[in-house]
Amino acid sequence: MYDVALVVGAASNLGYQVLRKLTETYNGKIYFTTEDETTGYDILKNLERDNLDLNYLQMDVTYTKSIIKVRHYIQDLDERIDLIINATDYIHQKRISLSEVVRRTLSVNFYGYINFGKLVYPLLNENARVVNVSGPAGLLATIESEEIRNRISDPNLTEDELVAILQEYEAAARRGTEKTEGWGMNVHSVSKVALNAVTFLQHREWSKNGIVINCVNPGNLSSREGRRTTKVFEEGAKAILYLAFEAPLSIKGNFVWSNYSVIEWNSDPYVEVTTV
Repeated sequence: MYDVALVVGAASNLGYQVLRKLTETYNGKIYFTTEDETTGYDILKNLERDNLDLNYLQMDVTYTKSIIKVRHYIQDLDERIDLIINATDYIHQKRISLSEVVRRTLSVNFYGYINFGKLVYPLLNENARVVNVSGPAGLLATIESEEIRNRISDPNLTEDELVAILQEYEAAARRGTEKTEGWGMNVHSVSKVALNAVTFLQHREWSKNGIVINCVNPGNLSSREGRRTTKVFEEGAKAILYLAFEAPLSIKGNFVWSNYSVIEWNSDPYVEVTTV
């Protein structure tokens, strides 16, 4: 039995570059998921070549049935997973209400991934690695309220308690009071802070099995000049793959910056981090 990797959310520019680089360096079997089947099969067609064991699985992280289908597919082949890279990210495009943006963003970037972890992590091998793609938005300090920051970063926080806190945020967004209650105005930031919190919770739960779980800022991928170029996403993939293969085992349950530095979760989000 050889190594098995799973890339979740390969349809994004970053997810695709991570997958592409993985196909160039990884010797084992590679699974990847997209929400849209046509996109998934197009990616498979683009990257497929001889002697490459690349496999597409359709999955929508917001649907439990969809996640279970992926789990059963891998399970029925009696396979275990050695690497998961979670590159899912909801970016809203059409004009919808703030409360609907909050609902959709959290369902993909937070609730969906909690569900995914519960269903798929039991298939992880001992000493497997998991990399959750976050970003500068995932720094704890992007949330204005110190009281909320303290609750989210409590080292004894349970998954259920974290879910309850994010449900408070959803309720505040529906009332239109999220700003005055200290959540800030950026839905994406709240979702990535929540994903980082999930990462640290998962690390505490799974580290006893030798499983290494980290979150990473792949760099500022939304810069106007870089958005249309492949290079910015190729660069972003480097930090992700560093955590997947090269990072020392001492880096676990950490937030890692695009220059491979381990940083404090509560660092200033407006100051570029250049040192460990």
